[in-house]
Amino acid sequence: MTNRYRPPNSFGRRRRKIWWWLALLLLILIGGAVLVNSRGVIARQETAFFDSARIATQEVDQIAAGFRRLVSNELRTINRDDFEALMGRLSGEMADQAEQFQSVEAPESAFAAREMLDLAFASWTAGLADFRVAVTAVTDDPTGSVPVDQLGGAIARIRVGDLVYARFLARATGMLEELGIVNEIPAVSFIVDQRPLLNGERLARTIRSSTDMGVRRDVTILQVVFEPLPAGGLGDEGEILFPATQRLQFSTVIGNRGNVDQKGLTVNASIRSEAGESLTTVDSHGLDLAPGEIGSVLFGTELVEPGAEYLLTFKLTVVEDDLTPEDNVWESRIRINPPG
Repeated sequence: MTNRYRPPNSFGRRRRKIWWWLALLLLILIGGAVLVNSRGVIARQETAFFDSARIATQEVDQIAAGFRRLVSNELRTINRDDFEALMGRLSGEMADQAEQFQSVEAPESAFAAREMLDLAFASWTAGLADFRVAVTAVTDDPTGSVPVDQLGGAIARIRVGDLVYARFLARATGMLEELGIVNEIPAVSFIVDQRPLLNGERLARTIRSSTDMGVRRDVTILQVVFEPLPAGGLGDEGEILFPATQRLQFSTVIGNRGNVDQKGLTVNASIRSEAGESLTTVDSHGLDLAPGEIGSVLFGTELVEPGAEYLLTFKLTVVEDDLTPEDNVWESRIRINPPG
């Protein structure tokens, strides 16, 4: 049997080699498409994150502007009530922005930027709250050093927020440039150009020079209400006239015209006969009043005689350094008309 020679099948080998290269090229194309798509997803996530950051920081920029006006100008002339209202608003708005931003999602590529912005928000929030307390403490304790230290600490904390935010802004700008997006995130700073005021002692002197920021204590008896109501008109000696009755009930309306809380205010009520004999002396329960608040104190029913005259006196708690202590006392003679 004769063996026939068969030449190598070079065509089959070439065909297999071509298919192998085609398969490899296909894998490369698929991998490239996956990478491009993945990068596109990340880019969209980064864009969404920085857009949310832009919206939040634009709001914070308005808060910072209000604080800068306060520190640079208004603190010299603002009164205590307006200061408390302003700082309450600024602190509340800053805390709201910090809390709302917690729900914003960031891709892993933006984690570092996210942490910087969170830290800036937290520093500003805490600093504003501390500043509000420290300024009040400085005015309440004009010679103390502790409030001055508190004030310096509050300013330092706000300044930390400024510095951390500057780092966030630099990173955000770089990432947005890579995305081909114009950076519209504002350059926020609470203490820009306020470097001389970073010293707590210097700022404390500014605060203490403002007479309107000081403590103002002023409580008063605004009105006395009777049941039954007076009959109308006054007697020959200016006494209040009441219709014939054997029972008289009264209450006092008191107000806090100062700018600090007043706690435990009491009213002492006394009734004396025409001869000067003490018939009743009673103290009311304690009443707490915030600045500008009004409250009332109701006393029990007292027995009176028709045709008799009495001296009725109400004395409000003595408050130290009250601006107008004379209005803490209400006194008048009253006469109960006889029957018929």
